[in-house]
Amino acid sequence: LVPRSFLISTELLFETMTDTAEAASPAGAINSQVLRSSVLVVVIGASIAGTAGSTFAANDYSHELTLLHLLAFTSWFGCSIWVSFVGGIIMFNNLPRHVFGRLQSKLFPAYFIFSALAVSIAIASAAALGWDIKSLAAILVTIMANLLYLEPETTRVMILRHAVERRLGTGHEIGQLKPSDPAKANDPELRALSKQFGVLHGVSATLNLVALGIGCFWLNFCARRMGEK
Repeated sequence: LVPRSFLISTELLFETMTDTAEAASPAGAINSQVLRSSVLVVVIGASIAGTAGSTFAANDYSHELTLLHLLAFTSWFGCSIWVSFVGGIIMFNNLPRHVFGRLQSKLFPAYFIFSALAVSIAIASAAALGWDIKSLAAILVTIMANLLYLEPETTRVMILRHAVERRLGTGHEIGQLKPSDPAKANDPELRALSKQFGVLHGVSATLNLVALGIGCFWLNFCARRMGEK
């Protein structure tokens, strides 16, 4: 059998190599920013096209537009429910904290990009149908705030926090937000980074929940429209 101490040491070495590469790779950072900028352009274009298309002959394609809208909106809504209340909780309770953090740092950019594109399609199709898109626009604002600032900044602070925790010999705990050892948990540098991370993560999660709340309102609107038919 492989000693547990060896497994932990191997894991810490892998974390060090991974986080260092992520933090120091200018190409990766540039590619990430290019991708986010591209999504922003697509979102703006889709929103403008949808708004301009409000005079579109929706009666001729109302069924197709409604189907496209429901597919795009419910894809985002279902994905958000899973990420917020199922997937993240299961991973947190079953993975070492650093492994969980690195995995989330890869999943969240994809999640927000998918969300931005899906909601943009929902906005464009709703506008073409002549529906009021203010609620959907509010959802898109929360998503873009996460995609363009909160998620990258939260990940940056997380990587710094991981480096400090590795120096302290912690981060392998499962289902814990901080080290079990009070001396390590109260390290001044770790506490400062943890506070910064907590604020960023809290704002990000709050915006995500706000978007879901508005999404529930929009689902009710869609149900009423379907009932009218």
